[in-house]
Amino acid sequence: MRRVFGFAVLWVFLFSVVLAYAQEGTVVSPIVRDLEEMEKVLYGTPQSGSVLARVEKIEKDLTGDTLSGTLMERVGRLKTFILDGTEDEPSLAFKMRAIRLTLRSEPPKSGVLLAELEELERLIFGVASSDPIGVRVDRLYRTCVDPTKAASFTVLVPRETLVKVALETELNSERNEAGDPVPYVVLEDVRIEGVLVIARNTRGQGKIVKVRRRGAFGRPGRIEIDFGTVEAVDGTPIPLTMGERAIQENKALAYAVGASIAGLAIFGPVGAVAGVFVQGEPARVEKGKQFYLEVAEDREVAGPLEVPHFEKTEEAFPPATPLPSISEESEGIEELPETGEVSPEVTPAPQVEIEVQPFEEW
Repeated sequence: MRRVFGFAVLWVFLFSVVLAYAQEGTVVSPIVRDLEEMEKVLYGTPQSGSVLARVEKIEKDLTGDTLSGTLMERVGRLKTFILDGTEDEPSLAFKMRAIRLTLRSEPPKSGVLLAELEELERLIFGVASSDPIGVRVDRLYRTCVDPTKAASFTVLVPRETLVKVALETELNSERNEAGDPVPYVVLEDVRIEGVLVIARNTRGQGKIVKVRRRGAFGRPGRIEIDFGTVEAVDGTPIPLTMGERAIQENKALAYAVGASIAGLAIFGPVGAVAGVFVQGEPARVEKGKQFYLEVAEDREVAGPLEVPHFEKTEEAFPPATPLPSISEESEGIEELPETGEVSPEVTPAPQVEIEVQPFEEW
């Protein structure tokens, strides 16, 4: 009896271990991932139930009926319509973002698209429609958004927005003078609400405000820099500074840079040793050094809206064809410019002797 009980306990234990491992190693199917992405756009959160039932619900909500074809083909067409779009027709997700930007509206906290559509339709048309979601979104889009001006959505770029830059010159407190130019380049696109506001490879030029040479008693050299402004995509000057958020981000990257009360970037060496006969270390920063600055003041900028794009998984989906037209009003929409965010090629930055200290301690 004891042996039977022991085997039962062992079996339960092994089953629980296997179950836990299986749950940890569960791989979500690409078709489920795509369904979840589409459901987030439409309903705010992923839905439950079988894949087929969820697909049919999306089809009926979008078009008022179910589509033909295999399950893979139907999911592929829905994904094209909701998430990816085509060269001739922007996606539903893009249209909704364009509508929000044009009307300066916010999606409802529930994330349910139907609730948002009802609110916008009452605002624009005076009454909510009972048509399928696809027709309603298209009607609002054609009424509110001029496709030919989709490259100039205006957004607010808030202060403290991070901007990653790299120096294009070497700095040395023993050679540089106040007034020397400090050219730099933006390494990554900056987007607000999907709108490109500062493009990668945009160049800016700061200047050295003050230089302190190294001295006796271990006094280190120091360089203070005003990074000035960079141009947004519409030409708006965006002032950049070294604020608290940028300093914290630089610390997280194992970089070290301080800031004065005026927001100037302060560079100096690490590990200075005090002593009567000890000369301090110069402040040195090599060309190509990467670090973060931040936007100093709120600025309004007009830029292009990023076209949503989700890569298809070839193993799971055949080439998707566009969803059939859901209304006669959908015809004739002009092609929108397509913008894609390109990940910059960033190489690991070498350690630089720069110290982070409160300004009053320098």
